[in-house]
Amino acid sequence: MPDQSTHTPAIGYVVGGGLKENLNVRLTVPSQEVQEGGFVIIESGDWQFYGLVTDLQLGATDPRFADEQSENRLPPELARLLHGQTLYTNLEVLPALMLERGPEPGSPEYARWAGEIEVGLREPPRPLPVKTIPPHHAPARLAAAGDIAEIFGSQEKSGNFIIGYTRE
Repeated sequence: MPDQSTHTPAIGYVVGGGLKENLNVRLTVPSQEVQEGGFVIIESGDWQFYGLVTDLQLGATDPRFADEQSENRLPPELARLLHGQTLYTNLEVLPALMLERGPEPGSPEYARWAGEIEVGLREPPRPLPVKTIPPHHAPARLAAAGDIAEIFGSQEKSGNFIIGYTRE
């Protein structure tokens, strides 16, 4: 079952997309904090979606805001506020796998869910091919080492070995 203690802070939220055309995630952090090829986790209810950043795209609520250099015409604080409301960056995320994480740990529903797994009434969570998508505004975060180990296995476990490293 997923280790909830490995969470990294949210970097954005889903604003659109689909299975065939990738998911669009609106960044809430500076674009320099995310790189193409980075692993992203999108959390949606009882499911976690694992994806790969394939592109970063700049956008504006109105093209005029992107064309004008308001930082040269306005006081710095006002220009920063204006940019925060009108200019944005979207990630294009290729959803690769999904994993059932169950109800909120500590809740009665979680105890029931875990109990069903323990007695064999339900299969243990395992990575599955993506067959659905998270809803609008589902939070996205960069994958932590624990998230990666959950999918690919831990190097400390017998039989697992390292074949390379990601840029992150």
